[in-house]
Amino acid sequence: MRGLLAQFLTLLFKRSLSTRCFPSEFKLAIVRPLLKKIGLDADDPKNYRPVSTLSFLSKLLERIVQRQLQAYLNNNDLMPTQQSAYRQHHSIETAVTKVYNDLLLAADSGLVSALCLLDLTAAFDTVDHDLLLLHLERQFGLCGVPLLWFA
Repeated sequence: MRGLLAQFLTLLFKRSLSTRCFPSEFKLAIVRPLLKKIGLDADDPKNYRPVSTLSFLSKLLERIVQRQLQAYLNNNDLMPTQQSAYRQHHSIETAVTKVYNDLLLAADSGLVSALCLLDLTAAFDTVDHDLLLLHLERQFGLCGVPLLWFA
């Protein structure tokens, strides 16, 4: 039974990728309100954020595409060397260590440093999709079916 399910899922995902179509059923989500921070007034709707729960199949297809895109970027040396997110053996710890090391090196050289931190927690909500697609095409060389699938 498990082999049959795996064959079906493989066919479904390959069809999605080859036809440039993300199944509309995979876009359906259960949206629940989640309190932004513990201690906020639970009676004030402004203190909630919507959290979407997508289907397992949607998340599985997303993971497959993410791994393929990541492999493409890595194999073509397209990932910025300073990027820590979405890179093997890199994390928030490696990013913080790099910044800390840069500050120490500057201090040892007698330089003055300034650090500006930005809160980008909602940055994904402001992404211009047309600009993102253009960036995928021009900066990373994505074209044809893979680019159309993202579109």
